[in-house]
Amino acid sequence: MNFSLALSGGGARGFAHFGVLMELSQAGFAPSAIAGTSMGAIVGAFYATGQDPDYMVKLLATMDLSSFFGVPGSYRAVVEEVVAKSLVEMVRRRPWWELNTARTSRFLAFLRLFTKGKKFEELGTPLTVVACDVASGEEVRISEGPVYLGVGASAALPGLLGPVRWQGRLLIDGGVVNNLPIDAVANNADFVVAVDVSDPVSSEPSSLLDFFLHIHDITSRALYAVQLERMRERLGERLILIRPELDGIGILDFWKLPVAVEAGRAATRPIILELRNRR
Repeated sequence: MNFSLALSGGGARGFAHFGVLMELSQAGFAPSAIAGTSMGAIVGAFYATGQDPDYMVKLLATMDLSSFFGVPGSYRAVVEEVVAKSLVEMVRRRPWWELNTARTSRFLAFLRLFTKGKKFEELGTPLTVVACDVASGEEVRISEGPVYLGVGASAALPGLLGPVRWQGRLLIDGGVVNNLPIDAVANNADFVVAVDVSDPVSSEPSSLLDFFLHIHDITSRALYAVQLERMRERLGERLILIRPELDGIGILDFWKLPVAVEAGRAATRPIILELRNRR
């Protein structure tokens, strides 16, 4: 029996993926392949490059990630920051992503360190990460070249980080096009364990900016629902879906790492018996 693991994007909510991997490992299960989007790509890459999930959680818990990357308290604050700066930079005719060059460089250096400078081709566990071509809107699946660049592209949340150049393309967060990449690992496994940590639709908008963010949330969730239903029809019982309880954890709430990890562990425990029965 072999299974693949699909890990969704969701910002800090994606720390739950560490908890999923911990429980699987403790029960003696290891995925034959991993596909990830955004934070799912980050956690999947740490695992595929040989980083121990327990060690990574302990290490990240000692870091003030928000301060380290210069991250505002909410995604709404990120958008407000970009809008304000863009009005000034528009006069200078500079690309919007130049606003966050330092933050993006720091992020890529962080990923390069913790993926050990490896290439996808060198990984013991095959890894595919999903990004989006900012020019064409196409989904781009990356499984070759430097891991940190592919993962950095997959996690380049618009406004927070600039796009990443990869093979002549400018790539941004893969959650725009495929937030739970089940289809990227569905072909060569007996079944797929998919972990959904995506953020629910935000509350009723109270301002014009909130309104536009709300519309984006609705559109994203509608696309996700269609993609998930298609995979349910295709895989049937070959798909196991895990949805950790992550209420109260926003995409930039990095300080809630322990809560998210425990939610991932708790959501995984009930499926361990099912996995054993499939052996």
